[in-house]
Amino acid sequence: MAADFGYVNARVRGLRSRLLPEGFIGEQVDVEGFAALSTALAQSPYARDLEEARGQHEPLAAVDAALARSFVRVTRLLLDASKGAAHELIALLVRRYDLANLKAVVRGLHAGRDADETMVAVLPAGSLNAGVLRAMASAEDVASAGQVLAIARHPLVEAFRRAAADYREDGDLLRFEVALDRAFYAQWAADAQRLPAPAGFRRWARAEIDATNLRTALKLRGRGTDADDYFLAGGRDLTPAAYARVAALPRGEPLPQLSGVLAPVSGAVDVTEAESRLVGALDLILRRLSLDPLDVGLVADYLRRKERETAQLRLLARGKYYGVPRAALAKELGDA
Repeated sequence: MAADFGYVNARVRGLRSRLLPEGFIGEQVDVEGFAALSTALAQSPYARDLEEARGQHEPLAAVDAALARSFVRVTRLLLDASKGAAHELIALLVRRYDLANLKAVVRGLHAGRDADETMVAVLPAGSLNAGVLRAMASAEDVASAGQVLAIARHPLVEAFRRAAADYREDGDLLRFEVALDRAFYAQWAADAQRLPAPAGFRRWARAEIDATNLRTALKLRGRGTDADDYFLAGGRDLTPAAYARVAALPRGEPLPQLSGVLAPVSGAVDVTEAESRLVGALDLILRRLSLDPLDVGLVADYLRRKERETAQLRLLARGKYYGVPRAALAKELGDA
């Protein structure tokens, strides 16, 4: 395993040097107008992607396309540069973007957004390419999107179809997302055990399940719904009892004392505060994993940094394009 990651992590160190310098986002918040941001990006490591995208898209869409293209390119580079167990582990990491993208598509259909709006929330870095995701986002309804997914022969297609049938009856978006989460993490855990994945990777995967359960519990507050139906097995630090306590809390009530990786979220009052602390806790796990130069942690940490940079730049571009006030934009960026 160590030999597999030696070369890959050398490439990752080079890629990390091409992340935007600390302070870039903050500086651009203070700059007036979308044109100034676009000029700054044209002088950054995104220059090549932006130049290509400008020939195909309008200005704001060009920034979105350039950011997505850059992210997809680095994931493909890492997959192409790896072999053996390292390649399989990186493929396992990248598969998470399929789950996120399927959720983004369904949320777009649920909200009645057009395909262009939905694709802003998509990073086609997994096995589902932009063409498949756009076709799903353009579908008439969720069930029709499932037919597109079936043509792509994706491993989550059966879970998607079953969830779509339930959604047609009850319109419960959260239940749909939990069904996808349940199928995805079951496959993920099985593949992590088969490889086998390092202990640090498995701990992080369990923390991701804990985080997913906590997010679900926060969404369930005030719904009067049986929270047990939405709980995912496989976590470590959020027990079913603790999850149920959070789900039963009235909105605005501080969260109870949580343990393990979720401890920093204790006492958070609203969803925004809880999410910010939760992201920080998960990022800390990846930073610690990245200290091993011969394991998958460095790749996982880099992908998270690149993902966060992409999300912030997309928000920043939209804020500048539509003239969002500075204070509001700065808050949105802090929550990304």
